[in-house]
Amino acid sequence: MIPTNVSNSGINVVKKFEGLHKIQEDGTIAAYRCPAGKWTIGYGHTKNVKSGMRITEEEAEQFLHEDLEDAGNVVRRYVKVPLTQTQYDALVSFIFNLGSENFRKSTLLKKLNVGKYEDVPAEIYRWNKARVDGELRVLPGLTRRRSAEAALFAIDAALPSDGGDLMPQKPLQEALKPLTKSKTMAGASLAGAGTILSETASQLEGLVSYSNVAQVLFLLVAVAGIGLVAYSRFKDHKEGVH
Repeated sequence: MIPTNVSNSGINVVKKFEGLHKIQEDGTIAAYRCPAGKWTIGYGHTKNVKSGMRITEEEAEQFLHEDLEDAGNVVRRYVKVPLTQTQYDALVSFIFNLGSENFRKSTLLKKLNVGKYEDVPAEIYRWNKARVDGELRVLPGLTRRRSAEAALFAIDAALPSDGGDLMPQKPLQEALKPLTKSKTMAGASLAGAGTILSETASQLEGLVSYSNVAQVLFLLVAVAGIGLVAYSRFKDHKEGVH
């Protein structure tokens, strides 16, 4: 079963990350170029947007709901496994920002459709880059958004008390090479520590209905971060760098 509508909390997540920019003195909202160079208006709306375009706040809301419905249709068309409401909300936000074609061709979708739910948060996190002035760059705003979407997707995962996997009491990490020689390690560590601890909390203020499980979010995101670090170390080892 897949939900048919985005929850209010899911809408708030999209609104919080997209923002309502370029509000003019007369109350209208003007088009602008996003960091990737696309003309945008309202809450991240890009379809048929041109320079000089202006809309009202009510039109911005309407565009948002239309865009969320389009993203939801993509989820229902291509996802072949059941989703919880929070998983659906996370994917709708992800597709809203990513686009349907990128999602359709993604490794994330392939893993999800064979039931590898636990791999999805790390796959979401990978999409934190965009082309700026022709160069592919990691954008802090995308990193924060991916962290929030990954956490939202994983919020319903079963914990040990619910019959989920047991957690090791003394995790160990074996250093295969100096941190100074590992760009992947440094990137994962910075993103996992800096983004998760200082940014995710403030970006998830809209999830009021999920406040009783807020602490679970940070645990699950931390687990995803550990997975990213482990992959980086494995890759370094295969390349013969110690």
